[in-house]
Amino acid sequence: MVSFLVVACSESSGELNQTYAQRLHNVLKFNDFELNKPTTFPVQHDKIDAHNNTTIGMLELAQLRQCKLAILIAEHNNQLGKTASAANILKYQLDFLQSANTCLATLDQNDELYKKIAFTVEQKTIALPTFFQAMLNNESEFKQTWQLTSVHFAEDTAGFTETEQAMKEFAKLAELISSGNVKNVDTESIVKNLQVLNQFNYNKLLISAARTQISYNNQLTKLLTQFSNNELCPLNKNKQKARTLSNIFKKFYLQQLQPYQSFLTGKLEALQPLYLQVWGDTSMHRYVSASGEHAILEQLKQSAKSHVQWWQNFYKECEISPL
Repeated sequence: MVSFLVVACSESSGELNQTYAQRLHNVLKFNDFELNKPTTFPVQHDKIDAHNNTTIGMLELAQLRQCKLAILIAEHNNQLGKTASAANILKYQLDFLQSANTCLATLDQNDELYKKIAFTVEQKTIALPTFFQAMLNNESEFKQTWQLTSVHFAEDTAGFTETEQAMKEFAKLAELISSGNVKNVDTESIVKNLQVLNQFNYNKLLISAARTQISYNNQLTKLLTQFSNNELCPLNKNKQKARTLSNIFKKFYLQQLQPYQSFLTGKLEALQPLYLQVWGDTSMHRYVSASGEHAILEQLKQSAKSHVQWWQNFYKECEISPL
């Protein structure tokens, strides 16, 4: 019994892969074969500890009444006990650092309050990368990037330009946090850019479609390698089976699936450098690298190359023209 389960792919590409596989099966009679979706990436969730051991009392806040930092700390204290999102926690850390540096300029360096704030600035600066990674692991707009979806994804899918710009902003933020130079970060843009990612969901659609196509390419290539040249085009016999297979390859893969994969590759090539800047210091870096065994972009290219190479060898051995 042969069945073709197509999931986690856009409607058009899913149907094409299913039809392509079914047509090949009609000729080659696969045994117990099923097109499977790729495995799901493990989901990581960080427990965020945004507290520090240095506290600033009410009297000390009064000393800071001329500083924006006093208002920021007071507002933060009023939120204690309430659940804050990872993005808002990161935003508070950045706001604190920006306000603190301005405030320190108004205090005597020998003052205990100055020392408290300076120490807190040092601790928060060191912890910033951890808060950034917590945002990546906890905020749904980033977490869902690695989830599979069956939502249609095609060349007319909206959101590429907006998503690219939002990812540029997050990549820039990651770079500034890594360097410790956050004085000019627009903290309000963090939530705004998350809203863009949520609106279009483009990263999830693209990566899901790419990973699914990789899986289908690899499965079909592996299946085809099980057949010998003698089974595909027996010597001294007519080559009708081989010509039928060739027509299937040209109609469904060369004319339709290959252009679709070129589209996926182009979008990944545009966004991959930004993905690497954002996720480069996390456990997901191996999937967003430009090359490597687990790199999605490299896997998409290699799976397509391997599939086409099998067909090139098929044409050579069976001595038929691909035209």
